[in-house]
Amino acid sequence: MTSRSAKRTELLLQKQSEQESERLLRMVGDISIRWNSTYDMVLRAMRLRIPLRNWLDEQEPGLEHLALSNMDWKKLKYLIILLRPFAEYTALIGNTRDATINHTWNVYNALFDHLDMIRDRFHHKDLEKTPWISEFITAVDTGTEKLKEYYSKTGGPVETQYALAAMLDPSQKLGIFESPEWGRAWRKRYTNTFVEHWSANYRHLAVTRDDQPRASTVPQTLNGIFRQHRQSVGPSRVSKVTNEAEQYLQAPVIGEDSEIPVLQLWKRIEPSYPSLASMARDILAIPGMSVFIT
Repeated sequence: MTSRSAKRTELLLQKQSEQESERLLRMVGDISIRWNSTYDMVLRAMRLRIPLRNWLDEQEPGLEHLALSNMDWKKLKYLIILLRPFAEYTALIGNTRDATINHTWNVYNALFDHLDMIRDRFHHKDLEKTPWISEFITAVDTGTEKLKEYYSKTGGPVETQYALAAMLDPSQKLGIFESPEWGRAWRKRYTNTFVEHWSANYRHLAVTRDDQPRASTVPQTLNGIFRQHRQSVGPSRVSKVTNEAEQYLQAPVIGEDSEIPVLQLWKRIEPSYPSLASMARDILAIPGMSVFIT
């Protein structure tokens, strides 16, 4: 069996080499205990569609049932579209060395939006021409319910940690709560939670302006000046900032380089928010997809 499998693999590689001169690929197996395994398998099969067809043409009788129809390949294409964001976010979370808990709610919201978009696209399909689309709609509905189940684990006793982590990302702060699904009430609630948590646990670490000079927050480049201007457009208000936590939340977000890891951002702004930096290090150290049990 091993010898036959090796020969079949060599034949597949040969069929690829007849089509192109790039790196030759082997098939990927579906491993149930490995994240993205099914997606990787389908994606590789789609990549090798023509070599696979040519490979099957030269196999011994009895393997004809392995050939996929054009409709089968079309279904796989839809499956790739459906699963791609899940695979991409899983890979990014698994490969990053930076904090991830600050993006947990962002990931969930993005996946919910993706499933809503896919569901809407499927509902516009003609069921008479594509009767199989109902299977995908069922899959999307089932996936949405499972995602809600996982999302619910970021609530309850651990909700505060996820909210604080989101706000401790200097590139988003309270901006994460500006989408319609949150609303002003949640923004106000989490703002109070943020300040209260800092006051109860980190206020004693704060230094006054007389104790230690704060790092300048005045933009030093034209990019910085106009970026800050765009972030602060609106009616001027009298600042009522009274502490470090409020000062941080009301300052413009930092977005000049989207690739800077959040922990590096905190090293940069720590002189301006020394006690809040300690809070950030403690909370952002929590793995993004952890489930807290109390």
